[in-house]
Amino acid sequence: MKKPLLVFSSLVAVATFAATSVATAQIKASERGVSTQTIDGTIITIDYGRLAVRGRTELWGGVVPWGKVWTPGANWATTLETNRDITVNGHELAAGRYSVWMQLQPDAWTLILDPQPRRFHLMGPPESDDQLRFEIPTETGPHTELLTWLFTEVHATGGTLEMAWGDTRLALDIGVTSTQVSTVAADIAEHLVGNYRFTTAGPLGDQTVDFEISYDSDSHLVVEWENAPAEKLLRFWLAPLGAGMFIPVELEGDEIFGMVTDLVFEFDPVEGRAETFELHALDDDLWGSAVRD
Repeated sequence: MKKPLLVFSSLVAVATFAATSVATAQIKASERGVSTQTIDGTIITIDYGRLAVRGRTELWGGVVPWGKVWTPGANWATTLETNRDITVNGHELAAGRYSVWMQLQPDAWTLILDPQPRRFHLMGPPESDDQLRFEIPTETGPHTELLTWLFTEVHATGGTLEMAWGDTRLALDIGVTSTQVSTVAADIAEHLVGNYRFTTAGPLGDQTVDFEISYDSDSHLVVEWENAPAEKLLRFWLAPLGAGMFIPVELEGDEIFGMVTDLVFEFDPVEGRAETFELHALDDDLWGSAVRD
């Protein structure tokens, strides 16, 4: 009598295992996607379900009704996480993990970042003072079948996080606080400012150019370099490393674009006043030297 029971139990176990394996192997209608970007030590991650258009023609005002609080994703709410304080479109956001929602109207979209990250996609959060809310612009773009969040631009103090779905896209301006000090104390700067004759070497070839260092009202050492090897080095700042050494800070206008950490300017002071400097690459190759005019 025991043998049939044993056989039956074995068959049930096999069938259960097979059903579980098939279920596990199934592809979800909206698979999870993750986009992570590190910017000067700040780690920003957006985690979302990748909705598909699947031939639907009226996404906005149809699939996503006007006025509805909607998470831009599927299944569990899309989340935005940052390990440090950041700004989003100029609005301050404390370090933490947030669920991401939007409220859509034909003439305006509102982004909502809610401090409760674990929410089902149909359970939009009620309005509260703990949320960050602001209007966001949208634009029309090429068709995107799967909802996509992606960092499309990164620079020293932030980047651009874009969302695209269907023929609509939006961009969020992410700002971070730089860990690199870019200002120089006045008593140090006064020994460095002036005009230099810079003679290039190594990969820069062999030429002598004018090199001017000034000090602006915001405590930056400003360099203007004739015939610089890159456009962003025609005018840049010098950020201190210590012991008379500085690295270039690339600019876009008067905003930091990036730190050139593989080039070092080393000044040789004489009685406190710099008379010469050398430009070295990270591997200590000499790229040029200068003497004060």
